[in-house]
Amino acid sequence: MSGPPLPILILYSHGKSPPLDPVPDLKYDLRSTPNPPKALRDVSDGRSKRIREHLLAEPKFTAMLEAVEQEVLSTMNSKIADFVASHTNDEPISAFRQDEAPQEKMVEEAGDGVVQDLIREPSTETSGSEATVLRVGCKCALGHHRSVAFVSELAARPWPKEWEVRIIHRDLAKKRAGSERSRQKASWKAKRQQSKADDDDHFLG
Repeated sequence: MSGPPLPILILYSHGKSPPLDPVPDLKYDLRSTPNPPKALRDVSDGRSKRIREHLLAEPKFTAMLEAVEQEVLSTMNSKIADFVASHTNDEPISAFRQDEAPQEKMVEEAGDGVVQDLIREPSTETSGSEATVLRVGCKCALGHHRSVAFVSELAARPWPKEWEVRIIHRDLAKKRAGSERSRQKASWKAKRQQSKADDDDHFLG
């Protein structure tokens, strides 16, 4: 091996179902944190600056963010140490410290403070270097707001400059389930009304 492994951190936001595939190394449930107001949720997803700022004002959200950051650092460094221990290498392996300058993330700001991220997982192939991949899954009810905001904020933490950080919002492209539930309820109501009308006709007959 010519040098230390390339650490790749992949952060997923997703809804409660179906489970992530591949299975993440670390899993976090954002449903225990307060939901943004409905007025915000109706017009924006978790990439919105307004929603992220609202959630960052919630102590439970920020405490979870800090705890997850530390667990990610610890887990990645353990993965790197295991990789190094299992490979013969004559060259010194540099340590990855949190106080090193953060690298540029694979995200960019669009209008209205919305962060544009990846939707599908990119290839983890690297050129001339072996990779150590850590997958982190963050879920909320639908994968549109809390988990998306959490992953966006987590990606912006001061990770070591050697790390490559990727964001995947699995369920952002999916339509909200509310409209589907409304259609189902309307269909069931219509069927019940029709059934009642048929029973009344039978009774009168």
